[in-house]
Amino acid sequence: MKILHIANFSYNSHGAAFYNCDRKISAGWTRRGHFVYEFSLRDMARMGTIFRTKRLGTGWANAEVLRVCEHLQPDLVLLGHAQILAANTLKEIRRLYPNTRIAMWYVDWLSAADKVQYMQTFAPYLDALFATTGGTLLEKVVPASVTRAFIPNPVERSVESLQNFKKQQFSHELIFCGTVGDDVERRVFMEKIQHDLAHLPLAFHGLLGQKQVEGVDYTNALSNTRMGLNYSRRNDIPLYSSDRIAQLTGNGLLTFSPRIPEFTKLYAEDELVYFDHVDDLIEKVNHYHRYPEQAAQIAEKGWQRAHSTCAVERVVRFMEETLLNQGYSEQYEWSDHVFFAQ
Repeated sequence: MKILHIANFSYNSHGAAFYNCDRKISAGWTRRGHFVYEFSLRDMARMGTIFRTKRLGTGWANAEVLRVCEHLQPDLVLLGHAQILAANTLKEIRRLYPNTRIAMWYVDWLSAADKVQYMQTFAPYLDALFATTGGTLLEKVVPASVTRAFIPNPVERSVESLQNFKKQQFSHELIFCGTVGDDVERRVFMEKIQHDLAHLPLAFHGLLGQKQVEGVDYTNALSNTRMGLNYSRRNDIPLYSSDRIAQLTGNGLLTFSPRIPEFTKLYAEDELVYFDHVDDLIEKVNHYHRYPEQAAQIAEKGWQRAHSTCAVERVVRFMEETLLNQGYSEQYEWSDHVFFAQ
């Protein structure tokens, strides 16, 4: 297929976000044998005006999408986080190219209504929606006329290229990169970890007074740490995790995660270290600090699972098979979170 991939490729970040999902997903489709034309919608909007502002250039960027479609005539228009795309642009693609499929992927939770409202306006023109949220939130986010399917956060071997389980010496024992914002519960949780694990060298970035890291500084921080904390703003949504799960397990860190509903479909009990509450987490971090051989064994199993179950080629194959609705080539662990169009 010829694929027009409209997403946020973050040209204006100067490569600092090279590990984001946009390029991973493009790589997966390319490895499946398809041609992918990447269109960075937000950056094109900035280019569309001499003032270099996204807001003023949105109309130009939408017109440019149609110009690209005219030259490319894609078999699939694949949308990433493309909130500034106009529904009328999709309507026009449908009118001009009735055989072109339109699908969307979304790697975030679906419970924040203000973030997903635009999906409702896109729904009349979508064939499928793929999201890292499972369950009822996924089923109900758009009408049943659209196929809705869960996908795990993809792991790309050229991006998640570390194998920390093979290392013995680390400058830090536990890493967490993220923010707390105005989330009081999250702040208290992180402060408790920082206090009770003060005897260990911790790598906290983006919170509690520490600066964020990005680009190679982020991958270097991962490389220098034995264990990682996977903790999202919501940990009670079936199968949902932020994409840090792929970055931690995919790079071979021993990864700690709360007991997310149904998450053992993706990572078994001996591939992650699941915890029930903050004191349980602290106790388990101390344990694996004392027994690094055990930490490495679990980390390696988690790495193997990440690069098999969640490999981007496999995730994209699932997306393709779902979109074409011609049956699945294998049993996907999350296949009970697929809701085909009615």
